[in-house]
Amino acid sequence: MAELGLEQQPRHLVSRLRDHLVNVFAMATNHPGQLRGFPGSMPMTMSRRHLSMICAMDYVVLEKSDGMRYLLFATAGAVYLVDRRMNFFDVKPNPYLVVRSDGAEPQMHDNTVLDGELTMNQATGEYDYLVYDCIAIHGDVSVAQWDYRRRMKAAHVWVAQPRLYIPDATGTLRIRVKDYYEKVHIRDLFAHIVKDSDGEYVYANHDRSDGVIANHNDGVILAPVRMTYPIKACSALLKWKPPHLNSVDFALQLTPVTDPRTSTPSVTAHIAYKGDRDVVRLREVYFPSALRREWAADFERYNNSIVECAYDLQAGEWRYIRQREDKETPNFSSTVIDTMESIAESVLRDELVRKLETRSAPLPADAQETVEEHKAMLAAARVRNDYWDADNELYVDVTVMSRVPVPSREQLGPRRGGGRRGDVAGAREQGGRAREREMDTGPGPGPGPGPMEGVMAAGRGRKRGYPDPVESPPSSPAPQKERVLESV
Repeated sequence: MAELGLEQQPRHLVSRLRDHLVNVFAMATNHPGQLRGFPGSMPMTMSRRHLSMICAMDYVVLEKSDGMRYLLFATAGAVYLVDRRMNFFDVKPNPYLVVRSDGAEPQMHDNTVLDGELTMNQATGEYDYLVYDCIAIHGDVSVAQWDYRRRMKAAHVWVAQPRLYIPDATGTLRIRVKDYYEKVHIRDLFAHIVKDSDGEYVYANHDRSDGVIANHNDGVILAPVRMTYPIKACSALLKWKPPHLNSVDFALQLTPVTDPRTSTPSVTAHIAYKGDRDVVRLREVYFPSALRREWAADFERYNNSIVECAYDLQAGEWRYIRQREDKETPNFSSTVIDTMESIAESVLRDELVRKLETRSAPLPADAQETVEEHKAMLAAARVRNDYWDADNELYVDVTVMSRVPVPSREQLGPRRGGGRRGDVAGAREQGGRAREREMDTGPGPGPGPGPMEGVMAAGRGRKRGYPDPVESPPSSPAPQKERVLESV
């Protein structure tokens, strides 16, 4: 795994781990028979025909991170990240996943399975594992049968939150639960999506009690609340992307040729999708000649690999985005058709926001308590008057308490209400090594206009780019527990 420098587990160990993980999935989802391949849920591309269903049913929305998909599997004291090829990577140093103990000796998680993705935090310069669903916690496989809000709350209460108070978790992989929003608050979600100075969309939320979250974004996930954890492709679990980011994962089939204009090695390129029995060639695509020369220079790497392509409506041609080294097979024919339908219909952001805000059915009565509890948690995270933040907003924005030494009372300066801004310098000195790397410090004494300039400005109330300005911040995650997770 290039992201964290982790080594893949040897084949003789993987077989046993794979069978164990699949068995947990089968029990958690009441799936008869043997599960084949990657068992994680797969969202379908949203199109106009889905709007009435989303408005009528109980849905929540999450930002779609531009990261790498992994299951997190904790068993026998070890923690593994599992990619779509069912490769297992032993996370080192051990993230120290402890079960909430309520004063007793903490236990390490065993038979815990989470679904999420590994993303680069653009504020801290380090990787976060963002949890967006939960299959089993400490052997309790009934979690997968709960509604979505309870599953997210269980991941927060039993996995992410206890690590914030465990010194042994310092410096290990950060495991955090994603923000989610009620569908009528989708405008709040979009308000947290900003553009950095490189023109890339970034989801940035500075109002979290566990520090800033800031990762590249390429759309929105719409998750049905009343559905149990879905295995593989699910027609009710949907993803929306801006038209220019709507993409398909094709197989790239190359044929070596010589460019007649330059007499240099080149290739012809065809794209192919997965049919019922085999990979089916769609057609030749005229990618830029410079890109084809690059592929010719590394033919073995790119030929028959999986590549992500978006359709350029103005050019009337597919545009190469990136190679998908985490995938072995292209998208199925139905996925290609759904994506083409979405591109043709082009449901824009403003229309999606308007429909969900004005035509959504009322929230079910039995969900009110969970939603209100979640609102209270978000409101508490936005209060900036605790001991550690004092007058230093940037410290609480970007620095997690376990990452650097805690500043002293003198370094933080006087309590809020009579402090001098200059007193923050001492705190920045104490925790500044990580901080300077996080903030793209430029030449001179202050932060430079690095790619995170717009994102950090968004945290201080100046949003720009993607979203329309809104007055209120988001409304995000929360769920519950029985058995092992008795009273979440």
